[in-house]
This record gives sequence, C-alpha cells and structure tokens, in this order.
Amino acid sequence: MSNYTEELISKFKTEYGLGKDDFWNLARGGKDTWIIKHNALEKIASMTKIFWELEVLNFAPDVVVSCKAYRQDHKGTSRAVYSLGEASPKNTKNAYPYAMAEKRAVDRCILKLLNAHAYIYSESEADSFAEPQKTAEEKLIEKEEDNA
Repeated sequence: MSNYTEELISKFKTEYGLGKDDFWNLARGGKDTWIIKHNALEKIASMTKIFWELEVLNFAPDVVVSCKAYRQDHKGTSRAVYSLGEASPKNTKNAYPYAMAEKRAVDRCILKLLNAHAYIYSESEADSFAEPQKTAEEKLIEKEEDNA
C-alpha cells in the first residue's frame, strides 16, 4: 500500500468516524487494492457537503448513468467532477442495474472529490470487490478483541 493510500484511510477513519469494517484489502497478483463500502462513501459525502445530480444516458440494453458532483471548499470555491456509471449483464450479476450504475457513478465522483480516486475503490465497482466473508472463528476473535 502506498503512503498516500495509508494517509487516506487514516484520514477517513479519524475525520469521518469510519471503522475497520468500512475498508478491506483485496490482494490480487501481488498488488494491494483497498476497497471502501458504498455506505461509508455516502456518509463522508454527507459530512463534507458533497452533492450530486444524476442523468440516465442509456437504459437498455446497458444502463449508463452520468453523475455531476460538487462541493465547496473552506474558501467557498466550488469544485465539480463528472463520471459515468455503467451496469450490464457483462459487468454485474446485480438484479437492479440502474441502482448499480448509479452507485458506481456517485462513488467515483465522491472518490474524485476526496482525491482518492485510483487509490481506493468502491465496493460497487465490480462484483469481485465484494467484502470477503469471515468465518465464525474470525468473527469470534474479532469480537473478543473489540471487548478487550
């Protein structure tokens, strides 16, 4: 993990109250890919006053949603970013392609406004980014550590 990615995750935890369950590392091919939950991104967006507008560009056969997101910094300067979210049977098994395309577009914009795009990825980016399921033993150990 790069120093910048470590700084981002630390910042997200301290400044926005996120916990260890909001992130996970998807190690593939010797590369670390840090994933953040969609709900965690929406929490940060709410706290940092990020707003967005959506437009459906294509609905069938593939869904494409355009997102324009913006936020004002402490100086009152507004910054806007744009992104697309796509969903089709080729890139998701989700039964709700519009919702998936919307999540992808919104999450990409939030990450761009947080200067985290390409360093941290949203769980909605790919079905393979789903959070790994913990065994009963891992859950018990984690619960004991939390209570210690």
